Amino acid sequence: MDFVKGRGQNRRMKQEKRRYSGQSFEDRQAERRDKLIHAAVQVAGRVGLDGASVAAICAEAGLTARYFYESFPTREAIFVEAYRAVQNELLHRITEGKGQGDPKRALTGFYNAIRERQDLARVFLIDLEDRDGAMRMASFEGANKLSKAFGLKATHPLMVAGIIGGLVDIAKRWIESDFAEPVEKVVAIALPFTRLK
Repeated sequence: MDFVKGRGQNRRMKQEKRRYSGQSFEDRQAERRDKLIHAAVQVAGRVGLDGASVAAICAEAGLTARYFYESFPTREAIFVEAYRAVQNELLHRITEGKGQGDPKRALTGFYNAIRERQDLARVFLIDLEDRDGAMRMASFEGANKLSKAFGLKATHPLMVAGIIGGLVDIAKRWIESDFAEPVEKVVAIALPFTRLK
């Protein structure tokens, strides 16, 4: 009888563990994961990828390392997700002004976003050189999204890669020049790349 009673208590405890303040365990876990990604973006934007330690990310998120490793096996894994989050923000900025498919508007949105979020641009365009395979895959995914947003005429994957690489390299040089040229001139320089086939 006590054994059956104990099993019932265990079941109830598991159910209570799953729900807290009206949220399921999975919802709380997803919320913590999002907080950590946001924190990684903020910390990396301030101190660069090399300075963005797990401890600094957790402190920014207000969470312990236990929750970090619940969602990410390594420090590098969170940077892949942080990179995707920055990509999505950038793509949103390009498309919110109905820029998608209109190369001039899309490029204007792209370069304006880079200038307005210089901290993120420096980290997620410059600091990511020579990163691991997962980051490269995220970079390829981002390049495909950018090619659609810019309305590229080219269809061959190598040509698309070259064009996106050129547009990003223009951004990198512009960042390194401390944004010496106005956005309009940068867009005018970049625009012919979108017409290549």
